[in-house]
Amino acid sequence: MAAHFSELKDMFIRTREAINDFMAILTPRIENAKDDHERLYYHHIYEEEEQRLDRLNALIPKLDFYIDNDGARSADNLEFVRLLQDISLEKFGLHNFLEHLDLALFSFKETEHAENLTRMRNITADDYQSIKPILNTLNEEFDGAAAAAGSVPTDEKEDVADHLKIEKYTSSASGQQSENHQKEAAVSSSSKPAKRLTVGSLKNI
Repeated sequence: MAAHFSELKDMFIRTREAINDFMAILTPRIENAKDDHERLYYHHIYEEEEQRLDRLNALIPKLDFYIDNDGARSADNLEFVRLLQDISLEKFGLHNFLEHLDLALFSFKETEHAENLTRMRNITADDYQSIKPILNTLNEEFDGAAAAAGSVPTDEKEDVADHLKIEKYTSSASGQQSENHQKEAAVSSSSKPAKRLTVGSLKNI
């Protein structure tokens, strides 16, 4: 069981570092926004990630304690139950961060930040898939204590209509997206695409 908490700690340290990098990328966009709409858009994302950063800074030291103290990991320990629920909420946090990175890639696609954002996106997608079975195991072990209210994203709720969900966030499709992104990045960095003749280009010859 300690191995699961060590894995979660590593995951949350990774995402904490990524959030700091992400906020640094967003800051100039907020400072130099062309209008109130753009400023509010990036500010809203920034604020959500800043809040999550505060949660992670409080959560990571608690994980250290429960990694080292087997006897404290009990469903009868209210502090431990709160920790499990905090972990459950961070699953939702990973989902949100994944969406925020995908949103950013639309507007930063042709910038010097694209490669770093894609890297963070792929790592986050993998971590999001990895945290699900860990939470399932924790819920089985501790009588559902790791199922916090409000921790299930819209994309994973059974009572939400499918047309309101984004398919790539609903299952292992997210992990497949990560693999596809990695392949695309490898191709684009290793060689430039060859110039091909098209109907349009032939007309101009």
